[in-house]
Amino acid sequence: MTGILIRPAALADVTPVVALIRLSMGSEVDWLFGQERGHTTESVLAALFRCTGNRVSRDVCQVAKRDGQVVGMLLAHPGASLRRRESRTGLHLVCIFGLPAVIRLTRRLSVYGDLVESEDDEFYLGNLAVLPEFQGRGVGASLLDRADELARSAGLAKCSLIVTFDNRARRLYERSGYRIVQSYKLAHPMIAHGSGGFYRMVKSLTQPE
Repeated sequence: MTGILIRPAALADVTPVVALIRLSMGSEVDWLFGQERGHTTESVLAALFRCTGNRVSRDVCQVAKRDGQVVGMLLAHPGASLRRRESRTGLHLVCIFGLPAVIRLTRRLSVYGDLVESEDDEFYLGNLAVLPEFQGRGVGASLLDRADELARSAGLAKCSLIVTFDNRARRLYERSGYRIVQSYKLAHPMIAHGSGGFYRMVKSLTQPE
């Protein structure tokens, strides 16, 4: 597929990016961010995106466009910044819906147990999504290529991501050079899209694929 433009996200991209984050997370995103009265999942994600320094903010977002339409997005950053971004996300959420709600969210997060998303020497792909009608047409592969470029620019030789057990995108990741290094079984029905858990996958940028 030709004519794919990938660029850093802008504030004006908030609506399509929020929809793509929802697509990447499924019902899990409502379980995390949609349980507080007066706040929809979309409004919380939009507020986080407009900020900088958190896990889903525009400063770590790349968008893929086709014919002027945002058709895919990538949220990615060095793994070494993950803890700082998590803390920043918490601070932003306190501003959005208050400390008691964030405490409730923290309790929900405990069900993830010992899940390791990324190591400090990796470039972490936190979310990647492509609109269904554009899947299988090179958009996802182009976003993965951009992640490789960003990783190298950051001086990192590995990329990492987590993917649910039943996610068909795993085949795309494997074709791009990612390999499963760990698996995490998580029994809670609202996380991992109900698939039962996550694979952690890592790609070396210094070894032949």
